[in-house]
Amino acid sequence: MFSKTAVMLAVLIVSMFIFGNSNAECSAFLSSKKDKEKEQVKLPEPVSEGIDYLLDTLSVKTKDFDPGKVNALIRYVDESAPTDKIIKLPKYESANGAGMRINVKASLKRILEYTYNPEIPGYAVYPSVIRLSGWYPDSEFFADKGKPWKSLNDCEVPKVWRGKEFEVNTPDSFGGAYYRYDLNRLLVLMKYEGRNVFFSIARQADKSSVGMKGLVMDDNQWNYFYSGIPGLTAGGMGWMDTFMYDSISVSVYIQDKNNPEYTVNYLFKWLRAGWAGLNVVRPKHIFEGSQRFANAFRALMESKELPEAAVFSEKVKGIESMSDQKIDKYISEYSKSIEALAGKNPVLSDKFPEIYTNGNYANSFTREERIGILVKEYVKRAMGKQCLIYDAVVQN
Repeated sequence: MFSKTAVMLAVLIVSMFIFGNSNAECSAFLSSKKDKEKEQVKLPEPVSEGIDYLLDTLSVKTKDFDPGKVNALIRYVDESAPTDKIIKLPKYESANGAGMRINVKASLKRILEYTYNPEIPGYAVYPSVIRLSGWYPDSEFFADKGKPWKSLNDCEVPKVWRGKEFEVNTPDSFGGAYYRYDLNRLLVLMKYEGRNVFFSIARQADKSSVGMKGLVMDDNQWNYFYSGIPGLTAGGMGWMDTFMYDSISVSVYIQDKNNPEYTVNYLFKWLRAGWAGLNVVRPKHIFEGSQRFANAFRALMESKELPEAAVFSEKVKGIESMSDQKIDKYISEYSKSIEALAGKNPVLSDKFPEIYTNGNYANSFTREERIGILVKEYVKRAMGKQCLIYDAVVQN
């Protein structure tokens, strides 16, 4: 009886929490039973069929792509009204979903040069939702050095790329969890009524690693804390082993019909995550994570301060080629800056002093994670953010 009661209590408590990513992708958020979700948008059948076709194409490795199968989906996005409100989607294979539509004052060419450039890591252009990411070396997109922006004038016949990548998301705003997971991705470039359209479709390959304790220190400054300890940061819930079970995203980019130098981006996103197989993600939480992604992404793409993509990629190569000794020097400086910030944070100073004091914060970080820090600090300085390293390594 005690055992059953304990399990029921645990399920009740965990149902108050949600966990998730971004692809970008979305982060996870605390759920409240008092939250009222908006009514689901009923997608027209041809639109749902278009989404199904894209996900089927992702799972079946073929170069054949029928643009007629997605015309209704493109038309739906093209005719959608501007909104900053949640678009609550029907469930997809037991995963809750939410849509988001944003206008980006940047050309599709510029977006592709940064976001789907194998020489620029995804976390550099999605700093608010991704800690670390990368293409696996044997991925077609990476091995072929795919450059979709160079095919914008030659895509009357759709261009298709595939690949597999990994991501580690930034901590969510409430529970504090972050995860590592693999994604299978399909990229399609095509024409629609004379305008360029780009699809990015991704689905999680398997269950994520167990959630680790982290914290959003300052989302506006893209500063996040990573403990390396399994569990949740939220009070009383640190013992929970949580996972992302499935994530699906269909992102559509189309030249704005009113201004071809601008881009409309419509994201369809589904997520299933939680504890003991229980999905505790709600559409509102997916949408809030999407907004967090959109705010940073739009700022980067619309910025005149961001280095040109070619300069950016060369800087990344330079950081990646640094010796361990040189990287350690910069990371030591970064760790001291984190220690100064963490000491002023009541959650970190209470729960994790042993992680960051005496300059120890990044001692357990891998080379990959250290490079990620330096690249992101470079981006932060370019964008006028609070930079935690003051050496020339992050100068533009």
